[in-house]
Amino acid sequence: MIVRTLKSNSLISLALPALLPAFIWVAAALLRHAAPAPIPAPIFNALFGWLLAMPYVQLFAGFLLLCTEAYLWGRFINNLTLLHQSSNMPAFFYALLMSYRTTQVDFYPALAASLFLMLALGRVAESYTREKALSEAFDAGFLIGIAALLYLPASVFLIFLLIAFLIMRSIVWREPVVSLIGFLLPFMFAFTLYALFIKSGSFFKTEVLQQAIGKFQFAPRVTWQHIFVLSVLLLTGLICLVNYAGAYSNNVVKKQKIWGLMLWFAFFAVLAGILSPQKDSRSFSLLAIPCSFIFSNYFLRSKSKWLPDLLFLLILVATGLNLYYG
Repeated sequence: MIVRTLKSNSLISLALPALLPAFIWVAAALLRHAAPAPIPAPIFNALFGWLLAMPYVQLFAGFLLLCTEAYLWGRFINNLTLLHQSSNMPAFFYALLMSYRTTQVDFYPALAASLFLMLALGRVAESYTREKALSEAFDAGFLIGIAALLYLPASVFLIFLLIAFLIMRSIVWREPVVSLIGFLLPFMFAFTLYALFIKSGSFFKTEVLQQAIGKFQFAPRVTWQHIFVLSVLLLTGLICLVNYAGAYSNNVVKKQKIWGLMLWFAFFAVLAGILSPQKDSRSFSLLAIPCSFIFSNYFLRSKSKWLPDLLFLLILVATGLNLYYG
């Protein structure tokens, strides 16, 4: 009933990706006892330090960025007709998966990096019909470079980019080279500015290597609320993934390729989370991009009358418990 209403009522589905996160973000800001621990990201902190010094302003900026990304992601999926029907459900699930823990109610590096990774994925999709895709390869590499500059673990998506071009088209040697140049350009630009205006010779030591791989450790405080929300998301993800695999072969070739890219994106999002120096829900927030698509596919296609509603309610209840108990 709930999911069916979301699918049939375009006005509700259009407003929900902004209204529900707005409620979550306001409630989290009022209920949580302390701000999340900062993630070591010197370039991000240097660019947005003035914003991070104003707690409520940074929350508002983070919320605006989240909503922008959610609707941009939904538009990307609908423009390519990747799902059974056009829907704002990908935008809704993206916003929800980026807000299900209070630690995510913040303006943090992975949130900013997500915008550039989405744009890079869009350029990869555009390369499918191109005879030569040097422009798309450079743009995608450049966007991933910006994402990596803000959030160093996102640099693993340079490998994803190479795999993506191999999947989407018959790649020529110039395209990986151009992608690598595009990826390095933001770092070269940052290095030049740092050498000219701050101090020379120590950019990679003081600014880049400080973001290097952290020791893999879970958050020291794991409660039943954390276990419950993770169990709900894993159960939902497993059901959605089975449905996803079953529907994969029903698509045309281009859609199959992009559906395959979503799974590769999820793999590299997990890898980026493992490499993150701060191990909490923000570390794996890049997973919200492919998972929102995979979740939406199930909830739009499922013919069951009760299971989608049950899973939907479980996700909302788990999010509410984490919100209330912090």
